[in-house]
Amino acid sequence: MTIGIWILGDQLSFHHPALQELTMERDQISIILIESMAYAQKRPYHRQKLVLVWSAMRHFARELGQQGWQVTYEIAPEFFSALTNWQQTHSITELWIMEPGDRPFIQFINQLNLTCSIHWLPNNLFLWKESEFTQWAQGRKRLLLEDFYREGRKRFNVLMKEGKPIGGQWNLDKQNRKPPKKGLISPPVLWFPPDPTTQGVITHVRNHFPHGYGEVDTFRWAVTRSQARRVLSHFLETHLPDFGPYQDAMVTGEDTLWHSLLSPYLNLGLLHPMEVIQAVQEEYNKRQLNLNSVEGFIRQILGWREYMRGVYIYQSHFIGIF
Repeated sequence: MTIGIWILGDQLSFHHPALQELTMERDQISIILIESMAYAQKRPYHRQKLVLVWSAMRHFARELGQQGWQVTYEIAPEFFSALTNWQQTHSITELWIMEPGDRPFIQFINQLNLTCSIHWLPNNLFLWKESEFTQWAQGRKRLLLEDFYREGRKRFNVLMKEGKPIGGQWNLDKQNRKPPKKGLISPPVLWFPPDPTTQGVITHVRNHFPHGYGEVDTFRWAVTRSQARRVLSHFLETHLPDFGPYQDAMVTGEDTLWHSLLSPYLNLGLLHPMEVIQAVQEEYNKRQLNLNSVEGFIRQILGWREYMRGVYIYQSHFIGIF
């Protein structure tokens, strides 16, 4: 049996379960990452999203190679031909894939009719396993975010002390609805100039998606884990102290305000939700920050992000997506 790993574009984590399990055999394992033009043309994606995903994929593939993995990177018309050619070249008999968050994409992969068997691995880019959310949800009269959030706080011991929420309250949202002050100036954002790899992707997207929406020449997002970690550190230092009061504020001419801008990196796998939550807790303890800012931010990740994914998966079973 020859194992191959297909890493999807939103699974760019060095803690990918296949990489963790097969790390001792890395010089014998073949990995593939694929940019599919057909898939990118299925929907009118924002061109900066295409640049972000594809540039992050290319950087991740290079880093895997530097760690000793055998990596094939394909810019292909569609997934099937790239997978078939790679499978034949490397005599792949079993394909390992982390379950994607997009349920229809699981059906899409199963319908490719590849000649090798597929070994599905659990998605470890979220805190709650699918089975755990299902167990929590079954038998409930309501799937309320607040109920789920409190259970998550207890389950993962986040902002807790002796079984009780720090500060005596679970939710401090009432303190986080202040209107912006006149003349309010938001903290600076950490951006990154495109390196040659990203510049190549920008040119690629500009040439192949000339009529797509979104301006690619202003692309400044992080595209590697090290850059994403720097964005996290910058947020902790400059944005977190006042995140709570102004998390919902809108100001003319201000694009980012106190938003963390971490969602893209969580969604690509460059950051893990628990490392972000732990970093925020550590900053709270170290600098004695206002609890409403810390709790308000953590609720977005431990509460809302996990809850929306869980409900999506849970309801998918009932409507036949998976």
